[in-house]
Amino acid sequence: MSGVPRIKVNHHHTFFYQYEPTLLDSLEAQDIPAPYNCRGGYCGCCKVRLLDGEVEYVQDSLLDLQGDEILTCCCIPKGHIELELPED
Repeated sequence: MSGVPRIKVNHHHTFFYQYEPTLLDSLEAQDIPAPYNCRGGYCGCCKVRLLDGEVEYVQDSLLDLQGDEILTCCCIPKGHIELELPED
């Protein structure tokens, strides 16, 4: 994939990845209220659904995830992705 990865969140917010250390950091840089707690792949609070695209894990998660679940504190986008975050 060429170009800067595009991240779409909850079908309405789109931004471009700026090479932050994790996807969670990217969401926070865009003032998107993303859930988190431990930032280490232990608690699962940052678990979201990956609707489209692929991510690369930069640190191991200690949780068992379903096929469409990712931990934003542990990964970065490999290309364009679409996420579904829990809404309050």
